[in-house]
Amino acid sequence: MRQRLCYFSAAFSVAIFLFGCSAPIDIGSASAAGKKFHDRFNQQDYAAIYADADPQFRAAVKVEDLTALLTKLHDKLGNVTDTTRIGFHVNYKFGGSTIALSYSTKFQQGDGQEDFVWLKSGGELHLLHYNVKSAALESNVQ
Repeated sequence: MRQRLCYFSAAFSVAIFLFGCSAPIDIGSASAAGKKFHDRFNQQDYAAIYADADPQFRAAVKVEDLTALLTKLHDKLGNVTDTTRIGFHVNYKFGGSTIALSYSTKFQQGDGQEDFVWLKSGGELHLLHYNVKSAALESNVQ
């Protein structure tokens, strides 16, 4: 019994170590996905953003709605000029892990906060959730 407990403890420790070591890699991958999102946003290639999103995202959001949102965002704030990551959370689970990143984002015509959730499945990341907040958007609501 004691030997079995030792094996279990060792296996658990190895699993924790492996998950802990992969978090920086996953955060780096999610950061790269965020940069790709911003590049496409700046190019106003909203169809590519939608096409790369996770099927769960596409089931919840119509392409026309995402295009309208991102067009309004781009029209009011312009291109993304700089981002600073202000938070992250990695959740590992079987069947797909999520990596959430929050950014303080500078646009040409104002600042905002963006929140992304990426779903990692099969070694690939796909957008699962996107939210943006900006005083510039709130003060100009029509």
